[in-house]
Amino acid sequence: MIRSGAGARIAAWRLWVLAAGFATCAAVVLARLVNYQVLEFDRFHTLAENAQMLERQINPKRGALLDTNGRPLAISVMYDNLYVYGPYVRDPAKTAAALAPLLEMPEREILAKIDREKKVKVLLKERLPAPVSARVESLGLPGLELVPTPYRNYPEGSIAPQILGFVGVDGHGLAGLELSYDEELFGQPGRLVSAHDTTGQEIAVARREYQPARDGVDLVLTLDRYLQRVAERELQQAVVANKATGGHILVMDPSTGALLVAASWPTYSLTEPLRPEQQSLMKSTIVTDVYEPGSVMKVVTLAAGLEEGVVTPDTTTQDPGSVIIDGVRISNWDYNGHGTITMRQMLIYSSNVGSSFLSGRLGPERFYKYIDLFGFGQLTGVRLPGEVPGSYRTPEDPTWRRIDLATNSFGQGIAVTPLQMLTAVAAIANDGILMRPMLVKEMRRGDEVIPVAPEAVRRVVSSHTAEQMTDVMISVMEQPGLKPNGVPGYVLAGKTGTADFPTANGYEKNRTYASHIGFGPAQSPRWVMLVRIDAPEALYGGAVAAPVFKRMAEELMTHLRIPPTEPRPTPRPAPGGR
Repeated sequence: MIRSGAGARIAAWRLWVLAAGFATCAAVVLARLVNYQVLEFDRFHTLAENAQMLERQINPKRGALLDTNGRPLAISVMYDNLYVYGPYVRDPAKTAAALAPLLEMPEREILAKIDREKKVKVLLKERLPAPVSARVESLGLPGLELVPTPYRNYPEGSIAPQILGFVGVDGHGLAGLELSYDEELFGQPGRLVSAHDTTGQEIAVARREYQPARDGVDLVLTLDRYLQRVAERELQQAVVANKATGGHILVMDPSTGALLVAASWPTYSLTEPLRPEQQSLMKSTIVTDVYEPGSVMKVVTLAAGLEEGVVTPDTTTQDPGSVIIDGVRISNWDYNGHGTITMRQMLIYSSNVGSSFLSGRLGPERFYKYIDLFGFGQLTGVRLPGEVPGSYRTPEDPTWRRIDLATNSFGQGIAVTPLQMLTAVAAIANDGILMRPMLVKEMRRGDEVIPVAPEAVRRVVSSHTAEQMTDVMISVMEQPGLKPNGVPGYVLAGKTGTADFPTANGYEKNRTYASHIGFGPAQSPRWVMLVRIDAPEALYGGAVAAPVFKRMAEELMTHLRIPPTEPRPTPRPAPGGR
C-alpha cells in the first residue's frame, strides 16, 4: 500500500521526535559523564576514597614504672581488643554463633552489638588472651578487627598506690606519678590509613599510609620496693595496734632528696577496682593534706636560734611549767616545770615554755625568715599532683598576735605537709642544705638513659649549726624514755612530736598526731625518716611512733648495708665562741 503524502510526513515527524529524544538523553548522559568524570572528578574521587579509606590509631606502649633497682612496679602488657564494624558483617547470626564459644559470651549479646546500619566500630570483648585472639583471626570473618591495646599490670601487686597512681580506660594517667608524668609515659600514638573493600578486607594495591607509634619512656623511681613493702606493713600494724585512723612513714636520702619510702594509710589497691567510697584515698596525701606538726617543729626553732647566735645549746632559761603570753597560758605537754633548763634540755624535755622563750629572743622577723628558708608555706616542687604549700600567719596578717610566734615555735598554728616536715629536717642532716624532694631518678627509652639530677634549693643553716643540731638531737635519742628505741651499734638523731587535732573551736582533747622524726647514722646520715600515726589511743609520739621508727631504722641499716657507727663524736666548739 502506498502512503499518502500526509501520512509520510507524520511518520517522518515521529522519527525525528524519537531521534531528538534519544539525542537529548544521550546529551544528558554525556553531560553527566563529563560532569562526573571531568568537571567534578576530584570531588567524587575523594568521596569514593573516603568510603574505602579507614584510619586507625595505633596505641603506643605506655612506659613502665620501675623501683630504684630497676624492678617493675607498673608495666603495660599488650592485649587484643575485638571490635565489630556492622556494615561489613555479611551474616550477623553466623558471626555471633562462631564467636560465642571463643569469647564466652551469649550469642544474643554479640548480635545486639552488630548493627549493620551503624557506621562505627563497637567493642565486643577486651583483653583477649593470645590463643583466643589467634583463633578469632583464623575465622576470617568480615567486619571484625583485633586492635592491640596496652593495659597496666602490677608485677609486685599493689604497692605505693598513692604515689604510683593509676590510668583510665583511655590509657592516660588519672592520679599520682601516672598523672604528673603522663606526657612522658604515654608516648605518641601512630596511625594507619588504608583502603578496604566491602567485606572490610584491606586492598593490598591501594594507597596506604603508616606512621608508627612512639612508646613512652620508662621511669626509674627513687622508691625502694623492699623498704616500701616493709614500711606499708609496719604502718598498717601500728595503725591497727594503736586503734588509730591512719598515718605515714616517709624515708628520704638527705644528700639527694630522693624518697626511698612513701607509705600512707588508709590506702587502696591498684589491682582491684576503685570503689566510690575510696575516691578520696587516691590523693598523694604526703603533699595534699596538711597537719600541725607539734614538737618536731622545735628542731627548726632551735636551728634558727643557733644560726642567729641568740642562743647556744647551753643557754639557760627558767621553765616553771607554763607562761602567759597575750593573756593566754601556754603549758608544757605534761604540765610540769623543769626549773633551770638549757636549750639542749628544752629539746630533750620538749618544753613549750623553753621554745616560747627562744622564739621571743629571735623575734618575728628572724623566726619567720627561717620558717621560710626551711620551705614551709611553699611547694616542695616534687612532681605529685595536688601539692599544697601549707600556711601560717605572720605579722603582716591583721589577725597575727604575739601568741602566734610562741605557738608556731612548737608546731601549733602552722599547717605543713608531711613531705615539707621531712624535707626541712633532712636539711639539717645534709649539712644545712635543703634539697628538692625527688621521686624519679632517671628516664629510659630503649638504650637512651636520661638521668634526673638532684637539686639543691638553698643553704638554710651553716655546717656548724647543722652539726650542733645533730648533737642535740642525739641527746634527745639518748634520754631514758627514748633510748630503748635506738638501734644497737648505731648513733641516731631524732625528735618526737605530739600535736592536738585542730578544730574551728580550738583543739580536740585526746586526739593527736603522734610523730617521730630523725636520721641516721648521725655522723654521716644515709636516711631521714618521719613516722606519723593519726589519732592513736596512746596519744604520744614517744609511745606510738618511736617504736615504729626503731623497727624501720633497723631495716634501713640492714638493707642499705650501713656498717655500725663509732661512738658518739664530741662536737667542735662554735667559731668565735658562739
